[in-house]
Amino acid sequence: MLKTPLCDLFGIEVPIILAPMGTCTSAEFAAAVSNEGGLGGIGSLFRSTAAVKRDIDMVRRLTSRPFAINHIPQALDAEAFRYTLEVKPAVISFALDDPGDMVRQAHDVGSRVMLQVTTVAQAVRAAERGVDVIIAQGGESGGYCGEVSTMALVPQVVDAVSPIPVVAAGGIFDGRGIAAALMLGAAGVNLGTRFIASTEAPAPNEWKQAITAAESENSIKVDVLNDISPIPGTKGFPTIPRSLPTAFLNEWSGKREGARRERDRLRGQIVSTTQAGRQHECVLWAGQTAGGIKEVLSVATIMRQLIEETEAALSRASALVKMACSQAPAE
Repeated sequence: MLKTPLCDLFGIEVPIILAPMGTCTSAEFAAAVSNEGGLGGIGSLFRSTAAVKRDIDMVRRLTSRPFAINHIPQALDAEAFRYTLEVKPAVISFALDDPGDMVRQAHDVGSRVMLQVTTVAQAVRAAERGVDVIIAQGGESGGYCGEVSTMALVPQVVDAVSPIPVVAAGGIFDGRGIAAALMLGAAGVNLGTRFIASTEAPAPNEWKQAITAAESENSIKVDVLNDISPIPGTKGFPTIPRSLPTAFLNEWSGKREGARRERDRLRGQIVSTTQAGRQHECVLWAGQTAGGIKEVLSVATIMRQLIEETEAALSRASALVKMACSQAPAE
């Protein structure tokens, strides 16, 4: 079984984390990943307090295994965060900003803290805050991402924050990617796009099919979303959203000044369609891994394939090293 120190820290069986995406999240989705030995995650961004609390209550009925609840510091739902602290989940995660004193609050209730970053400087600050795990998210990822690629970012973050475990995110959709992340020094992976294309994901079929039909180059950064919904970009956490094309994005990407003027209305449109289960009408969040995802599978099948592929990739790498060593000339 694939096991790293992250497994012991979080009490999970395999070092695979479901990215807690606010636009594609549910208790059922999180529990499906946790029940397969990974760490399921529940997102809060763009969601009502009632919906977040409902998922927190429900996930505890659907799984006895660890799960994470994610919060966005500069868009914090204070009531949902208080409820999270009351529940004391195994992991409380943050993204897009410095969580400040919320790290201490989470630790005070016994939860581990995980923070997603996109630069080395953010990772160093996270280590100073005392977080338990740092997610180094590369620019290939869907949603809000940075500029530096996963291959370049992960080893730098590993070196900068050692011995804090680092989780790799962005550009990973199969076991070969997981094996590569482990070779870079990561202790696990955080996956979003691959899991959106699953039967359990609470995403419209149009979104799932768009992912399986996409090429990697179809996943583009859309600056206009920062004009409409400027959640990131503060306190040293600049990020740009990545999505597959939609009619909404095509229209407003060419009218960014108008988008800024109509920010409230357009953001309301994104939130309302998301809450109504029609996310695909405005934004098709997806990373560049979409080009490698060709079918919608169950979470159980995805997890099984990821583990088998990772073990096979690591075995091949070990065999190659042994072969190279055996063929090296004697000194």
